[in-house]
Amino acid sequence: MFTIFKKRGIVFSVLIIIAFFPVTIYARAGGGGDFSSGDSGGEGIGTLIYILVRIIIELPFPFNVIVGSGVTVGFVIVTRLSQKKLKEQSILNQLPTGNSVKSAKGYSRFIAANPDFDEEVFKQAVRETFVKVQKAWEKQNVSEIRRVISDGVYQRFNTQFKMMSLLKQKNIITDITVKNVYIDRVESDGAFDIVHTAIHASLHDRYISELDSSLNTGGYEEFVEYWSFIKKRGNPRKDMYFTNNCPNCGSPLPADMGELAQCFSCNTITNSGEYDWVLSEITQADDYIAAHPRLSKSRPLTEKIQQLIDENEDFAVQLVEDKASNGYLQILTAIALNDPSIMRRFVSDDFFAKFTKTSSEQRIAYNRLFLNDVTLIGVVSDATMNILAIAVKCSSQRVRLLRNSIEKIDPVVFTKTDVMLLGRDKDFSHSRGSLYAHQCSSCGAPVANSLDITCNYCGTPLNSTKGEWIVLDILSPEQYSEYEEKNKNFIYRKDIALLDKLMDVRDFAFNNVMVVMAADGVFHDDEKKFAQMLAQKWGYNTEKLEPFFEMAKSGQLTIRMPQDVQKIKKIFRLMKKAASIDREMTREEKEALDRVKASYGIE
Repeated sequence: MFTIFKKRGIVFSVLIIIAFFPVTIYARAGGGGDFSSGDSGGEGIGTLIYILVRIIIELPFPFNVIVGSGVTVGFVIVTRLSQKKLKEQSILNQLPTGNSVKSAKGYSRFIAANPDFDEEVFKQAVRETFVKVQKAWEKQNVSEIRRVISDGVYQRFNTQFKMMSLLKQKNIITDITVKNVYIDRVESDGAFDIVHTAIHASLHDRYISELDSSLNTGGYEEFVEYWSFIKKRGNPRKDMYFTNNCPNCGSPLPADMGELAQCFSCNTITNSGEYDWVLSEITQADDYIAAHPRLSKSRPLTEKIQQLIDENEDFAVQLVEDKASNGYLQILTAIALNDPSIMRRFVSDDFFAKFTKTSSEQRIAYNRLFLNDVTLIGVVSDATMNILAIAVKCSSQRVRLLRNSIEKIDPVVFTKTDVMLLGRDKDFSHSRGSLYAHQCSSCGAPVANSLDITCNYCGTPLNSTKGEWIVLDILSPEQYSEYEEKNKNFIYRKDIALLDKLMDVRDFAFNNVMVVMAADGVFHDDEKKFAQMLAQKWGYNTEKLEPFFEMAKSGQLTIRMPQDVQKIKKIFRLMKKAASIDREMTREEKEALDRVKASYGIE
């Protein structure tokens, strides 16, 4: 009997491998797809049954019973462990730990290039900036912080202020508390260093619209955001956070620096990164966690960036992403105000013709407009030009402006992704200014909003790719995929779906379920129980999700979907179930579902 078992030991070993290999595969891939968070799937169970039958037939008694029982127990253990591991991987559970800066990725290399970096001084500057930004937001005036924020961040605020003005809206912020600041990672980007900082904070805020009370939201919010700061490597730091003097000549900076962060005495641009850390990006926690690990710079991209740096020392990924966010928001402003002159100077002739052809006389405003993430995802090069593909993830609620009221186009805030194409000639000459900050790139002279694209001072065409990164087009993800296929000379490219790759289907579903249930402004007991049940089933830390619930109730979550059509359909089915969980679907919930259905082409 022992001889028979030994002869068949190889067969048994193979069966054991077969038994456990598919379990791991299906526990990972099937978990989010059917909302089971790690269900091993029919094929895993089928494989187990097949193996047990073979064991019973192939092995003599009592070995077949012993081995069969062992395989069954092993199957159950591995499946449970896989389910637990999959649940723990949820993006909603990956919050900051507050570890020392010395454990941050890239820190040792960074500190070698910046030996005078003081972690505590930097963190204090971050805290100071965070509080000042909230107060500036409430006042709808960023004069006090203009010197230390990038042009792109300035434009984010400026665009939203214009939208709030159209909607006669104000945001009252109180009880600002910074609970923790820590450095997540540091990286090199051309001639610059970037410090990515997580801020754990809480506050009370209330949105109030004199035009339409249905836009009013507010309440307590506890959250984590990632703020990125950029500075020229090796330059000594000159404090711009606790003084209001020019870092170059020492003169007092103007009270209102406006579009351009420039000293009136010596013309120094204070937010260039030459003198101190400049806030260059604000990213929501889920977008940061999802995008950055998967979109880390590959060798082809690193090599291409180095080539661009060698050709143009002003090049850095963070800086072109900042231009992209700046331009994108100015284009949205042009749409809202029906004023194409706002964007004319930095878009190509072809894009401008496309824009004016599709423009409408309707006045559109954007409620709660913000950029979630801006990421370089592709580079195309030909004989004369470099073209950058930059994914811009934006959340907003469109409303139609009537005479003394509004009409909602979107019942809730939606998140979408567009891809901007920016082009610049390879024989680019050094820029003396930024078109995105109303400066001629050729001579640095001020440029006003105008349909005239010739500089009044030097006569240079403003929207020339010889002097600046110019917006060539804005594409949907589908259009971008077609563009990629037609351009085989991509030096570096990433599937746009990777922007959300770390967000599992259940993360999208849970987020959207919360939005739909909160669409009527009320969380009923049945809805709360349903949300708690989903949170526990999908492995979320319910203590960490309390702020998430509060954000849903105050209308601060947005509808988000992955790129996969089948996953969208599954998520939508669960959203419908959630809307009916209290046995009554309100008008607001139905409108939200109808809008989602129409937006994503769900049949």
